[in-house]
Amino acid sequence: MFVSEFSVWVTSAHDRYLIIKELLKNSKNDPPAEPYRSKYSAREMLNQLASEIEKKWVSYGNIQVKLLYALFNFEIGVISIETDEIAAGCDALNVSWEYIKDFAEAPEGCHLALKILNQLGIIWSERGDVGKALEYLTKAETIYNSYKSTRDVSPYNSEDMFVLENATERNWSTFEKTFTHTLYYMAQVYEAVDDNDKSASCCRETLKRQRESGDYDVNDWALNCATLSQYYTKNEMYVVARHLLCCATDAMAKKEKELNEKKMDEEKDVWNEVRQTKAAISCFWVKYCIGLLLDSRNGINLAKNMMEKLFPDKFQLTDEKEISDQEAEIPINVTTFTEAKNVFLFAVNHISVAKLHYTLNQYANYHVQIVQDHNTLFKCLAHFEKDLGRLCKMFKRRIDLLEDVLRKLNPQYYLSVCRQLQFELGEIYFEMMDFKCRMAKNPNAHAVNKINSLILQGITHFNGFLKSFQDKDGKDPDVFSDDNARPVLMAQLYIGRLHSKLIETDINRKLHNLSKSKDCYKYIVDYVERNPEHERFIETELPIAKEMLELVPESMAQIEASIPQSF
Repeated sequence: MFVSEFSVWVTSAHDRYLIIKELLKNSKNDPPAEPYRSKYSAREMLNQLASEIEKKWVSYGNIQVKLLYALFNFEIGVISIETDEIAAGCDALNVSWEYIKDFAEAPEGCHLALKILNQLGIIWSERGDVGKALEYLTKAETIYNSYKSTRDVSPYNSEDMFVLENATERNWSTFEKTFTHTLYYMAQVYEAVDDNDKSASCCRETLKRQRESGDYDVNDWALNCATLSQYYTKNEMYVVARHLLCCATDAMAKKEKELNEKKMDEEKDVWNEVRQTKAAISCFWVKYCIGLLLDSRNGINLAKNMMEKLFPDKFQLTDEKEISDQEAEIPINVTTFTEAKNVFLFAVNHISVAKLHYTLNQYANYHVQIVQDHNTLFKCLAHFEKDLGRLCKMFKRRIDLLEDVLRKLNPQYYLSVCRQLQFELGEIYFEMMDFKCRMAKNPNAHAVNKINSLILQGITHFNGFLKSFQDKDGKDPDVFSDDNARPVLMAQLYIGRLHSKLIETDINRKLHNLSKSKDCYKYIVDYVERNPEHERFIETELPIAKEMLELVPESMAQIEASIPQSF
């Protein structure tokens, strides 16, 4: 009696479920005044189905009854979440889990179990309880791994639950896609708990699975690859970073070729997306080159790169020849000027690509960051350069890059960016002055003028930086923000040093410059005394400022003592 009646009811329930799915599919067409109309109708039908099970069938304890009851509650939970009824959605998902958990590693229930646990993980992550979110997601991971290691039958989908005994041949694709979502959510949760290694690992596995399935948006996938490369660049794992960037570059090259073959209009939105993604990937290539040059200079990356060469499969998204050919052309270590120059030129080419999209007029902040990276590349290359003449040209090129963009920016709208540029320019002039002083042990008049000119321009930029913090009466704030305290105090330290380096024959001007220098050191010491909580921002340089505050007056006294007395 139960079997025949239940079979009739299941057939009716399946028909209604198909109507529900169609309602949900078409819900995007609901009018703006009733954005959830179709979803509300679908949920009402699901509630009716769940109610019928509760009233007539749940007491039988049949596996199909439990599976369908779990399915309907899962769908109710998802709709509730999508209609901003999170608490109700969470309750429905918890009910669904209670009915499915006994079958979570069985073919009939494991796919739905993963979907339920994913949704609960998302809810608790958004509620800020990342520990609980991670508990649900790792449970989903355990179920997936256990099922894959012990079963060779693909799991049931939602439709199969209505015809358990007569289910047609299934495939693994939707189940694998659901677990890919699990990994994606886990990556975000691990990042929230500062477990960056596991987060990166989950991101990498997500990208690999997406590529293998072919179910992904090329622009998003390539950008995610490039973004992930930054983590490995920062951790001196250049083999992995390079592989990810090559994968991203290759994906966009194939996308571009496909669009060209279709002869799509250059003005189409899809082309704009491609250009933007390519520009972003180029920015990450530049970061890769900067990191590589910096770490090669310091000999940091050698050991890690050797380890990566021993275990490449762990990190590979693909072993396609196109990717490996690209990788072979891009170094993971630099030891000579020629190698450094090649990396520099490779990066400059990507800067050109990035600037085509990130123009100063449309993307000022991005454009300035690209210019600053160009400056950093010159600074990195200079370490490998032995020719003094070319080193001087590099300093000049760095100055030209930053001063050119600074002139084009309105501080009223780009104050923070202008401050960065002024501080960087002050540092470059300081470095160039120091370089010129070391080159000219006994400078002639021309060299003296050049050194003094560099000093004055450095002071001008640092003063411009400092004045940007003053009020309309030219007064500094009593206390600077935590973000600004160190650069402000460092600017004072630089100015103090620059004033003392001015080469003068006139004694009064020497004394004037030293007095200015003393004022800068006093400013630092006085500020820290007034704001001791900021001492940590300049704890290394503070003893130098204190020492100079004692030495400069002594130098001034010696100069004054050397002045002939008039009678």
